[in-house]
Amino acid sequence: HEGSRRMKTELLVQMDGLLSCDTQVFVLAATNLPWELDLALLRRLEKRVLVPLPSTTARSLIMRNVLPKDRVDESLDFDQLAAQAEGYSGSDLVLVCKEAAMRP
Repeated sequence: HEGSRRMKTELLVQMDGLLSCDTQVFVLAATNLPWELDLALLRRLEKRVLVPLPSTTARSLIMRNVLPKDRVDESLDFDQLAAQAEGYSGSDLVLVCKEAAMRP
């Protein structure tokens, strides 16, 4: 895709420009797909922190906190729902909960 290629090229050029300046710059980047990052970009990012997907307990807590309490049936088993959401990231869960909350 031409647009993403141009954007990636511009990002790499700008990051190279950061190396030549005297000012300290902190670059923070995040992705849900680290395995799809470009090798040239990875070479420029010195430190990488892998944040694992949330555990079943964490997924349950995320859903409890995001879903509006007045729209949730009291019989809903958050732990069972969290177990079924294996592989979802925190942002995935927030999006699913927001969509579910908007349903009639």
